[in-house]
Amino acid sequence: MIEIEGTKIGTGDRPYIIAEVGINARNDLTLAKRFIEVAADAGADAVKFQTHIADAEMVESEMRSIDVGEVYDTVADCEWSLDEHRELQSYADMNDVTFLSTPFSTDAVDLLDKIDVPAIKIGSGEMNNRELLERAASTGKPLLVSTGMNTLDEIKATCEFLDDVASEYALFYCVSAYPTTAADFDFKTIETLEEIADVSVGFSDHSTGVEAAKVAIGNGAALIEKHFTIDRRLPGPDQEVSIEPDDLANLSEFATLYNETSTEKEELDDEEIEIKQWAQHSIVATEPIKQGEKLTKENTTTKRPGTGLSAEQYFELLGSYATTAIPQDAVVTSTDIGTK
Repeated sequence: MIEIEGTKIGTGDRPYIIAEVGINARNDLTLAKRFIEVAADAGADAVKFQTHIADAEMVESEMRSIDVGEVYDTVADCEWSLDEHRELQSYADMNDVTFLSTPFSTDAVDLLDKIDVPAIKIGSGEMNNRELLERAASTGKPLLVSTGMNTLDEIKATCEFLDDVASEYALFYCVSAYPTTAADFDFKTIETLEEIADVSVGFSDHSTGVEAAKVAIGNGAALIEKHFTIDRRLPGPDQEVSIEPDDLANLSEFATLYNETSTEKEELDDEEIEIKQWAQHSIVATEPIKQGEKLTKENTTTKRPGTGLSAEQYFELLGSYATTAIPQDAVVTSTDIGTK
């Protein structure tokens, strides 16, 4: 179990919903604030951005040499300054939603540490980056670690490292494909990850819609990270796998419903007690029964309401004697019978 800004996350707690804005707002501060407002209104627990410092996380010449220079260009176009991070965090606080971000370099971790984020998300690509993990762990913040594109052996090795350096962490089951299809998921992996690390496990979802996230919750996911946009027509590489406000609200409501209905019932509620009184059956005389006469299958049956001796006792009470005369169709009560 971990805790983020006073919210407990783990078995028995409501699944924690993270609206992953990522780079969907590009570097437009006004648009990013609108994302925060809408995500908060839709019931998200946290709004997560990405903290990019292009030259700290990439060697530009090497990226261009392998024909992915556009990735460098996109990242460079999505940088937020320290002051902009602070402004977004403050705006999230105003809207009663937690501000989170994913760093892609140790410099980015330093920036997030300066604004005192309550937790640090580690992307799948950084899961085996020991330098970044150690720096993030040194902040003392809970780490939220995605496991996509890593084998179980690699995940185990990272967890062993985290056990040594991190105060607390959670894992995310993740398939690093965009968009992910239903056939790509193996949700029993959530249980496997729980066994590997004995920590809370969430689901980082790159599929369209919210169906996969709901299935993940049903399979024990304690957190859901879902790409989010206010309009899929906006530019950006992640818009295709992002859900819009109505779907985010649907997912948030489902998380609440799942939590509320996953408890163990200890006693009947008032309405059930009222219904039970008329819906269950009592033992009833099918003909007049004289005082001292035995109760038999021939002179008794069971009928509603359940205001007399319960039908559950029917066979137990056959052979008992009537202590008073019992009229036909009368509900038999405990004062009407004696021992066999």
